[in-house]
Amino acid sequence: MKKVTLILASLAIFATVSCKDNQEKETVVEKETVIIEKEAAPAAEQNDGTSISVNSDGVEFSTKDGDKKTEVEVKDGSGTVKVEK
Repeated sequence: MKKVTLILASLAIFATVSCKDNQEKETVVEKETVIIEKEAAPAAEQNDGTSISVNSDGVEFSTKDGDKKTEVEVKDGSGTVKVEK
């Protein structure tokens, strides 16, 4: 008789514990996307000076002094040099 009562009490406890309302409510967050369009800036004139560009394609070096302009490009193991006076 004690075993039957113990088994029924255990089943009642397990049923009570397992039937708890543990569901979490999902929260929905709506975001608004704002698109801002701007006009492109006019192309800037190339000023005198030196510029160096290094990326995965290679290296580019250019310098300008008044009317003189020198450009050096090294890409994929080959190189080119341009000198304008």
